[in-house]
Amino acid sequence: MKTWLPVLLMTLAATGCVDAFLGPAPATDHGALFDDVWQQFDLHYSFFTYKNIDWDSLGARYRPLAVAAATDQAFADVLGQMVARLGDVHASITPGSGAATIGYVSPWDTIPAYFNPGIVFARYVQDGRLTAGRHIRYGMVAATVGYVRIASFVGSGWASEMDAALDSMPAARGLVIDVRNNRGGDVTLAVNIARRFADRERTYAYVRLRNGPGHGDFTADIPETVAPRGHRFDGRVYVLTNRRDFSAAEDFVLAMRTSGRVTVVGDTTAGASGGPIVRQLPNGWTFELSEWLEYTPGHRLFEGIGLAPDVVVKATAGAERDSVDLVVERALSLAAGGP
Repeated sequence: MKTWLPVLLMTLAATGCVDAFLGPAPATDHGALFDDVWQQFDLHYSFFTYKNIDWDSLGARYRPLAVAAATDQAFADVLGQMVARLGDVHASITPGSGAATIGYVSPWDTIPAYFNPGIVFARYVQDGRLTAGRHIRYGMVAATVGYVRIASFVGSGWASEMDAALDSMPAARGLVIDVRNNRGGDVTLAVNIARRFADRERTYAYVRLRNGPGHGDFTADIPETVAPRGHRFDGRVYVLTNRRDFSAAEDFVLAMRTSGRVTVVGDTTAGASGGPIVRQLPNGWTFELSEWLEYTPGHRLFEGIGLAPDVVVKATAGAERDSVDLVVERALSLAAGGP
């Protein structure tokens, strides 16, 4: 009964009728690519209502510019200008493998942070070391206070390096965890590290996902939780933050904060909370967009606002020039029982 199928397929191929089954190749002209990007944002982007963005007007403004672009780079620049109007570091265009990503630049990336990890390890940390995977740098900053520097949450599967760092500091009864200038990475990794400091399962945030064609269509609250795992640290913890903490670094702060033993010291974080997804265009380019709203346990949105510290300490140019880290010094004062 199946002997006729190869003959039929050969006939269809010879006559070009296979397209009836496979469909035409996706269009890759600038107009079609622009429409693809615009429509995907329209269906999935999460902050239109929150940020009072008129996406139809932006589409009408930038589409003629995109169609008129004489080169692919000029076209990419137009797309980048449009998504930058969203004011979201999780909204961007990457025009090809290895190409520079185009999108919004946070103002916090253009203002000096006055934070130099080299000063911390030269002045405060005794016998600074790296974990085997080189993701965490650590050492003692006082007789009973350890210090851990996590510069990024990029990658996955290395949460156990926190166990190794804690095991190497058995005298630590208090701990400073420095995530200043941490631009984020893998949220799962960040929360897995925070699990070393959890006393029981707790909700650290809620998210709502876009789930319909309307800009206000979202799921109900979905709790994000943190529960104990790995080497348990029961002492006081001081998490150091600043305005260059984005995304997964902010989830780390939220997860750590569920414990009553954690004090956040420094400056407010950047406020980049959108839960990005990546999509690919028919020409191989990719783009990223935020698809959720994330709330604190008190149900407060912090996109574009950030997470304020418990103890505010502003880094200064003068202190950095004098090789002094005011945030570390305040954390050490708190660990010693000071104000």
